[in-house]
Amino acid sequence: MGLYNLLLVELKCPRCLAHAMCEVEFKLGLLDLQRYRLGDTLRWAGGYRNKPPRRPDGGTADGEGYTECPRCGKDFWVHVYVREDQILEAWPDPDRPGYIA
Repeated sequence: MGLYNLLLVELKCPRCLAHAMCEVEFKLGLLDLQRYRLGDTLRWAGGYRNKPPRRPDGGTADGEGYTECPRCGKDFWVHVYVREDQILEAWPDPDRPGYIA
């Protein structure tokens, strides 16, 4: 099992359309199972595969995350948007299908 971080964020599930607090697994920054919320400063170091192995220029990176809706149990992918080391936004990726049918 690979390491990741968690982003706690309210999202609208693209599968059931319910709004719910989700735990989004994402692989940006120091991968140490840290819990973040929007507006938090991301700690950089480490990285994963093609993700930045250290702080990128300006602390700017776009990544992806994965979560399951706590309402319907279906999964979906999430865009994670980091600028100047701050986790600013996260939104569902409507074009990428989940694994759970």
